[in-house]
Amino acid sequence: MENWRRFERVHDGACEFWQIRQEGIRCHISWGRDGSRRGGSTTVALLDERHAKSHVQKKIRGQLRKGFLEVAGLPAPIGDPDALVVETIADAQAKPAYGLPRPQYRPVEGFRDVVCHARIHPESPGRGFYHYLVLRDEGRSALAFNVRESSHRPEAVTGFLETVVTVRDLPFDGRPHHKIALARPVGPFSHALLCSPALGQAAVAYPTIAARVATAFPIYDCEIGDADAEVFVDARIRGHGALPYSDWARRPHPVVDLRFDIQGPDPERDRTFKVYQRARLDTLMPKLAAASPDSWLEVRSFRGEIRRLTPTNLAAPSDLDRFLLDSQPAI
Repeated sequence: MENWRRFERVHDGACEFWQIRQEGIRCHISWGRDGSRRGGSTTVALLDERHAKSHVQKKIRGQLRKGFLEVAGLPAPIGDPDALVVETIADAQAKPAYGLPRPQYRPVEGFRDVVCHARIHPESPGRGFYHYLVLRDEGRSALAFNVRESSHRPEAVTGFLETVVTVRDLPFDGRPHHKIALARPVGPFSHALLCSPALGQAAVAYPTIAARVATAFPIYDCEIGDADAEVFVDARIRGHGALPYSDWARRPHPVVDLRFDIQGPDPERDRTFKVYQRARLDTLMPKLAAASPDSWLEVRSFRGEIRRLTPTNLAAPSDLDRFLLDSQPAI
């Protein structure tokens, strides 16, 4: 894990700072003015670590051109290997001065080392969450998942836990994610997605344990690609129109990866596969139909299969549904 690289300049009598840190495929950036609340932060996920390193260098060159100079930066957060997950979260959330009591994590019957806190608010029925922790390493690490109150069903949680407790170590094997079949269906879901701490960011608000809390949630088979790279999973669970994975009553949100070159009266072009929502595909289809003959659009399903469409070779919405949703090979 890289340390922060910090850059400063004096502007309008104030010291401005900008800093960047690479963590795997991610680049963390923050900026602001010393002694001021003005500023912000962002995280960008790149295709791979090589691209992330190149992105860091490009961003630094841009700041140097603006007159920033590099100064000593802070070390990367390393956490506390002895901190207990439940106590760390509970202590951080307890704010008696603001009327926020310490959350109570209670054992889940039938499952060893599994606890749950019900964040239920009587004044806002149905809008709370159940926060589950599948503990490991004597409570110093965990697999976390949330279930929206409106979709919480104890029998569904039990079915999900039957699989998750048997694979609680899997998200810590060095790989960013695992898509696995559930031992038995959980409501409409057939699979689970397990995310490493860096990908899932379940405890990003708690630096002392952030690197030791992974994420899990049930999914439809079509919602995550069988051979997805980490950057694609990141986009599906955190990007624009991200998968609402805490809603266990959701309809399928299938993989819709698109690239296209639509020429004519309403041109659009993106020749690299990117993550989109189904609505974007539906918007592009009429444009493709009215485009010049050499226009094209390719859609990739969760199976990795690609279907190429042209103005003279379009597809009906029902055909696209089968291509995007069905587990069987595409037509």
